[in-house]
Amino acid sequence: MDPPNVDTPPATADVVVIGGGIVGAATAFFLARSGRRPVIVERMDRLADATTRVSAHAVRCQFSEPENIDQTKESLAIYEGFADLLDRPEAGSAIGLCQQGYLFASTEPDEAPAFRARVERQRSLGVDDVELLDGDEIRHRFPWMSAEVAVGTFRQRDGWLDASAAAVELAAASGAPVFLGTTVVSIDIEAGRVTGVTTDRGRIATGDVVLAAGPLSRSLSPEPLPVALWRRHRIATRADDRVPAGAPMTIDANTGAHWRPHRGGAMVAWALPGSDREATWPVETDPAWPDLALRSETGVGRLSPFWRGLAAELTPADYLFTAGLYTVTPDHKPLIGPANETVGLWLNTGYSGHGVMGAPSGSRLLADLMASRVLAGDNPFHPGRFAAGTKPPDLEQIVL
Repeated sequence: MDPPNVDTPPATADVVVIGGGIVGAATAFFLARSGRRPVIVERMDRLADATTRVSAHAVRCQFSEPENIDQTKESLAIYEGFADLLDRPEAGSAIGLCQQGYLFASTEPDEAPAFRARVERQRSLGVDDVELLDGDEIRHRFPWMSAEVAVGTFRQRDGWLDASAAAVELAAASGAPVFLGTTVVSIDIEAGRVTGVTTDRGRIATGDVVLAAGPLSRSLSPEPLPVALWRRHRIATRADDRVPAGAPMTIDANTGAHWRPHRGGAMVAWALPGSDREATWPVETDPAWPDLALRSETGVGRLSPFWRGLAAELTPADYLFTAGLYTVTPDHKPLIGPANETVGLWLNTGYSGHGVMGAPSGSRLLADLMASRVLAGDNPFHPGRFAAGTKPPDLEQIVL
């Protein structure tokens, strides 16, 4: 189902959503459900064709802080009930939610108490189906795992989906006019209040703007945002029957290298200091990254030895190598709610690499905030939690 794309922006709008990725599309959907009439402005020629497209498209609830768990639990429930939420039976199959689980595994036996404590905390916060597994149980369930694996955690309901398709479905269900290939020149402010949005195709007068443009939010915002933009790479390999099709997202808890099945092949990702750095969109890839992720001693082959043989045969023609950007805040949690200094400017950005995981819940929260159904004091993601002049984090502070 395609959203109503329009060639000419209107002279006025109830609310303008800047950004047509998964966050912007979810924002438009929940605003429409709350009675608002949003329009979406997107600089790409297709929805969800920038950072959403090159994300890992994954969702998990294995976090340690209650607000993160609450957000991702709600988002996962939305994805699970997607067809009913959109009242469109085809929507569920369109997003292809695959719940093959998330496995965090370590080769260090001394880490077992830490893993146990993490599971106990997650269960106390409502993730009661997360499991603590020893090495033997991990290899029993996932026989391709290394003999060195000593401990891990697993949750079956975690998984991945087609986030780009989800964005298109949400935008279409919102009924919002979509202006593709349209660049925002400025968010117009008078006397500290939003008055409109100027684009390269004309000006839209409005009193409310939602900035949901991911890594472009920082440069578009009329006030400083405490976010860093960090490059993140991924590889999507060709189909190969050596990749276990039923595998979970498999994360090396010692190094951070991770992979999951993807269209008969696999998707590989890894945050690497030095290779992943402050960047801007569009992102240039690091040519050294594939060799590090696929073939180094600390890459994906460390816990999943089948990768050693497979990776040795892969050439650049056998995989798609891309990079996107994490929009990272100092506490690795999104900015959701009214901007600190500008009336009528609303933020839904800074998801710190968890945009697909948090977009549905975060956008529902934003719509409730704009409708005064949630107060700022009840919003753990309020942008005002950061003092003026707060610096974004360094790369070494950024976690998976």
